[in-house]
Amino acid sequence: MADPLFRGGRSLGKGAIQDATFSNAALVEQLQTYKRRVAGNYRPLRPENIGALLSGRMWVSPKVDGELWFLVCVQSQAILVNPRGRTIAGTLPLLQNLSKIPEGTIIAGELHAAVEGRRSRVGDLAALMDEADVCESGRLRFMAFDLLQHGGEPAPAAYELRLKRLEEMLPARPDLSLTPTEVLNSSSDVQAHFDRLVLSGQQEGLIIRLEIGLIYKLKPAIHVDAAVIGYTAKVEQPSLARSILLGLLSEDGSWVLLGSCGNLGSDEQRNSLMKSLSPSVLPSKVRYASESGSLYTFVKPELVVEVVVTDLLGDLSDGKVPKSIRAHFDGQCWSGLGMIACPKMIGPALERVRSDKKVDLIDIRFDQVAAYLDADLPAIPAPELNTPSVVVRREVWTKESKGQTAVRKLVVWRTNKHVSDPRFPAFVVHWTDYSAGRASPLDREVRPAPDEATVESIVNTLLADNIKKGWNKVS
Repeated sequence: MADPLFRGGRSLGKGAIQDATFSNAALVEQLQTYKRRVAGNYRPLRPENIGALLSGRMWVSPKVDGELWFLVCVQSQAILVNPRGRTIAGTLPLLQNLSKIPEGTIIAGELHAAVEGRRSRVGDLAALMDEADVCESGRLRFMAFDLLQHGGEPAPAAYELRLKRLEEMLPARPDLSLTPTEVLNSSSDVQAHFDRLVLSGQQEGLIIRLEIGLIYKLKPAIHVDAAVIGYTAKVEQPSLARSILLGLLSEDGSWVLLGSCGNLGSDEQRNSLMKSLSPSVLPSKVRYASESGSLYTFVKPELVVEVVVTDLLGDLSDGKVPKSIRAHFDGQCWSGLGMIACPKMIGPALERVRSDKKVDLIDIRFDQVAAYLDADLPAIPAPELNTPSVVVRREVWTKESKGQTAVRKLVVWRTNKHVSDPRFPAFVVHWTDYSAGRASPLDREVRPAPDEATVESIVNTLLADNIKKGWNKVS
């Protein structure tokens, strides 16, 4: 007896199921690879940069606000499978009467919900899947946009040929169709198309495929209001802010660290930010490092800013859940509450300081970005809070030179959280190097380690490279 196509699942109306687990691990890996290689690597394009598109044939289609799923024809059945192996199958209307689609065909598309009077959004799909009459309503839609495999053979390399095969296979039905695609030849054509479909509110954005294989995702800029909860300063100009750390409030009063923003505008703006933030420094048990490795200085959340981002990623190209730190602020100190699902900002830039906004659940709510999370992503539990980290090694060396004292410090701590939450390393090694005479006086290095043997190896390398003749151990 052949292995079943899928296991488990729950009812999705008469004769149909959802949330089943697809049993073909190799095929699921194929779908995940497509997402990483193609769908997860669309290049963001802002509307103001449309003019940078080179003339030449471009296949332009609307970006549907749904979820990436695949229509798979296998073992004489048509089923829907997503990149995590979730399956929808059975007598669902959109899976019937597909005789033109041969066995061994895999089609990529957007699963979405039909709505009246406005464009569909991803939240509409989640709501629809919970309705009892989802099968009978005809509102569940699949819009195909790419072909991975045709009749068991790899699809043609040229998108034009893949599109032609899709046109030949797919019926012209409201619930199952090919994404409307136009071949445009210039940036002005794309601009007109964008104005007509996106700025009018009909579509979320556009997908632009070039003959050379590049794919752009063109969407209006996304604006988010957030509180500034931390900053780093420029090493060579400490009076200027180098980057700011942004936070949003959840309904339960906890904070979500949305991420950092280093595009702050002019030096005048950076100086103004530093003047506003530096008097509000507070202690923090939360550690958040910038891309350069500098730790953020946490502040009292008083300043609200508006940032503009090219996109907010609800899931990553490798299929992992985007996550960030969840924190608590008691008015005097910041402390960690674990991790939480949070969209990843792409290309954040400071737009302006919002003196008209307040630090409350209305103006800086997490709901501004929550809608960008994939509805199918699992929740991320908070770790146990009764396991504080413990410093297991601390050593300090000094060296006198030309009337100045240089300091190098090693700190190793055991997190005590890696068992209850595997996202935490077992150990962390922190190296500090301070020398007032350098262009960059303070350097830091942070390295996670899974076990004591790795800690020992990291420490031995640091000491061999940095503690030589002239350095005196003081503690």
